[in-house]
Amino acid sequence: MGLTRTQMMMVVVFLAGTVFAVLNQTLLSPALPTIMADLGVDATTVQWLTSGYSLTEAVIIPFAAYFIGRFTTRQLFLGGMTLFTLGSLCAALAPSFPVLLLGRVLQAAGTGSVMPMVFTVILLVFPREKRGTAMGIISLVIGFAPAVGPALAGLLIDSVGWRALFIIVTALSALIVVSGFIALKNYGDFKRVTFDPASVALTTVGLVCLLYGLSTFASSDNLALTAALIVIGAALMVLYVRRQLKLETPMLQVGILRTRRYAIAVAVIVIVQAALMGTGVIVPLYIQNVLGNSATMSGVAMLPGAVLGAIMSFFAGRLFDRYGVRRMVIPGGIVMLVGAFGMTLLGIDASIVAVAVVVTVMTVGLQAIMTPLNTWGVNSLDNAVIQHAQGVSNTLNQIAGAFGTALLVSLSALAPALAPEAGALEQLYLGQHIAFCAMTALLVLAFIVVVALVKDKPAKEKGAAASPSEKGATRARRGEAAPTAADAVTVAFAMDADPVRVSADAPMREVIRVMAEADTSGVPVVDAEGALVGFVSDGDVASYLGKSELSFFDPSLTLVRFADDGDFRARLADLLALNVMNVATRHVVTVEAGDTIDDACRVLAERRIKKVPVVQDGKLVGTLSRRNIIRGIARAEGLAE
Repeated sequence: MGLTRTQMMMVVVFLAGTVFAVLNQTLLSPALPTIMADLGVDATTVQWLTSGYSLTEAVIIPFAAYFIGRFTTRQLFLGGMTLFTLGSLCAALAPSFPVLLLGRVLQAAGTGSVMPMVFTVILLVFPREKRGTAMGIISLVIGFAPAVGPALAGLLIDSVGWRALFIIVTALSALIVVSGFIALKNYGDFKRVTFDPASVALTTVGLVCLLYGLSTFASSDNLALTAALIVIGAALMVLYVRRQLKLETPMLQVGILRTRRYAIAVAVIVIVQAALMGTGVIVPLYIQNVLGNSATMSGVAMLPGAVLGAIMSFFAGRLFDRYGVRRMVIPGGIVMLVGAFGMTLLGIDASIVAVAVVVTVMTVGLQAIMTPLNTWGVNSLDNAVIQHAQGVSNTLNQIAGAFGTALLVSLSALAPALAPEAGALEQLYLGQHIAFCAMTALLVLAFIVVVALVKDKPAKEKGAAASPSEKGATRARRGEAAPTAADAVTVAFAMDADPVRVSADAPMREVIRVMAEADTSGVPVVDAEGALVGFVSDGDVASYLGKSELSFFDPSLTLVRFADDGDFRARLADLLALNVMNVATRHVVTVEAGDTIDDACRVLAERRIKKVPVVQDGKLVGTLSRRNIIRGIARAEGLAE
């Protein structure tokens, strides 16, 4: 995967820390009733073990960029994991509830300070063309941990007791600290961020008010106070954002949201996260309160979706690296909506199997979207601000999760007012049905944004004046003076402006002669007006001549089949007599003449192709190969004579 042995060891240690940090978030839920009985606290009090954890983590995450710039990666990981280990030990030995809560807060502080750095370094250590794979690995780890957490916790609680959870986490996290001390080396040279007390105050108070208000909105006895906290929190966060935009060196560069691709990705993920977190609360309530199943059965129903979703997130990352974002998120979005609409069709007496199926379908679709979209957004940013991207997206996800939970739970509570004459069970079902419909509406909104705005290439502004890159492309096409250094980053600078091409009515005999004389691996096919209509490569020729029947997908996702119709000489004779369009790929991967070199490099790397046609207004103006790029770089840097 393009990593050295040292880098691979670092990734393994980081991912091990991620496993236990994420696992720790889901282990405790089945233990809450036992803790209530053991420590003598009520449900309102004990829920702070989960709410306090999330709140602490959310407050710490915005400082991620400061921590990454202030400490080395080794110091930050070992310090954060040590704090997490001490918190786990404190919780394991807690004689009372306040001490147990303190242990959870320490765990959350360690997790919040370490995890953004872990994600940042893993993204940076992988080559850009492998970042989808990296995100898939992270998503696989994060997905599997919640899947096995509740089942593992239930087994330990029933056989040993709730303290065993923290004892095991303490031992394993201590082992990770020791492994990190031995194996980790410092990575990266991150820009130091100035500590700003006003920013710290604004984000801390703002997030506490906002998240506490959202988390308690559905169960509050004083809605006026809760609403006031939400308004105050939102206002303070607005002031925090404005301050970051004015600071010369902000603690968190929220200005990265001005990058269009990243902003689109964050917007979609926030909407999906709101729906996902709210659904995570509503579905168990529906299974237990409406269908009358046990908590264990609700966990069983959610398990296939968690496992298959985690697997899908891994493969979605790898497929993104190969095919780009759009060919992943559109099918994934369709699958997601099929599952979501299926949930709105669940009745008051639905089977647990039906629930498991629709939840699994929706989760698989969600994961097919999340990993490629996140990678697509991050890839639009400079490496120097990726640590800020993790802080921004994680903070917004925390807010989105709290908002989605508050929204769906509040909507589910509207049933008594809407159907006062209905029975208690019917009201419960109506409330859950309303929540499912609201969740589906959120996912439909996310899918509309994906279809409209998520593209593999940046859209060009209509009516804009010709950019320097477009002018460079025009010069190259017309064979005029060589481009200047200002054009060095464009496709036009490096491309072959007079490429070998063949006509769409040419026989394959002529095409093979042209390819042999030009010593090229492939040629574009054009019509009488010069418009690109296909591309034929040496791979297409080899596929036709192959002895065995082949069936595969080419880089443009076109299904190709060639049958074995006799011996080699017979197949060769048939091939030479064919028209080129019977062999050529029609759905051609292209780049625009005005695109930047880095965009073109991404296309070549993701599609794993050697050469790509360059078009302008649909007409062929050149070709760009990996060799052209090397030569262009050499000319630009004065490395070629």
